[in-house]
Amino acid sequence: MQRQLQNGKRSYKQFFNLQRKLVINDMKYLEFRMRSEKYMPSANQKIHMCWDGVKGRNQRGIINQDYKANRAVMDGRYDASTYTIFDYREYLRGIEFNPDDLRRNWVSYYDENLEADDMLAIKVAEAIQNPDYEIIWVFSSDADTHQFFAWDERIKIHNFVEEIPRTKITEDYGIPLEHFVDFKSIVGDTSDNIKGVPNIGVKKAAEWISEHGGIADMPVRNFQFAETTNSEKIAEHMLAWRKREERSQSSCMQEFGSWWRDLEKGKSRTIAKKDYDNLFQNIPSIGNCFRHHDYTNLVQRNKRIIKLPFVNS
Repeated sequence: MQRQLQNGKRSYKQFFNLQRKLVINDMKYLEFRMRSEKYMPSANQKIHMCWDGVKGRNQRGIINQDYKANRAVMDGRYDASTYTIFDYREYLRGIEFNPDDLRRNWVSYYDENLEADDMLAIKVAEAIQNPDYEIIWVFSSDADTHQFFAWDERIKIHNFVEEIPRTKITEDYGIPLEHFVDFKSIVGDTSDNIKGVPNIGVKKAAEWISEHGGIADMPVRNFQFAETTNSEKIAEHMLAWRKREERSQSSCMQEFGSWWRDLEKGKSRTIAKKDYDNLFQNIPSIGNCFRHHDYTNLVQRNKRIIKLPFVNS
């Protein structure tokens, strides 16, 4: 319709009315999904709508300036600590909707310094304090809201297509609900441009949580790694050591780790700090052939960013 308007084949009034129609249809669809779950909007059972604040990214951006850079419309260098988003409410006002009174029994909440999920978390926390609520419905397609499951057994989450089972986190990842934020802090979140610990996938992160619990209880060495910087020299020293010790490659792999074969072949690898320490103890000559990384601060930073609502302290 917009292209037809630009080509003179449609009037602005037709384009204006189509936009209003589509927005109304979307709102009706949302209410249909709610009613299908037996949530009937009424004066005593309202729909609480949370909007993204235009400066909502800024507080997290102070911690990670690349936060949500993958979603930004950039004109120059991106910095989440100063970036402002478009206020979608202004678009709605432009087609003669009142964002604070969109439909009957809809209530709106907005704070320019909060993201919608932060406001949502605040409202969920308030709802939990009401013992009269048998069910607290959260309608959101953002997986970050799954951390609400650990807050109260009455919480149910719907992604606008289907209800998300409370057991989904434990079934998909094998972790307790209360450690969902810790889990995402380790593996990262590509949808928000949050980088996790390199070379640590879903399976390994779940193993750590099963063994230790949350990241506060994990050994620091879990987040420490050594990256090869001179693969050829490492391979040379490892092969020479193995020949002197009259060891087979398979026996070294069993003792040190499966990564032994790759390093002996001269491949670049990143290995756990504890594996590096074991290797260095046996072959000290490889000591200056690695670069060391500690991702403890990264994981702690990620947890502050992912946990809802954001706390600026």
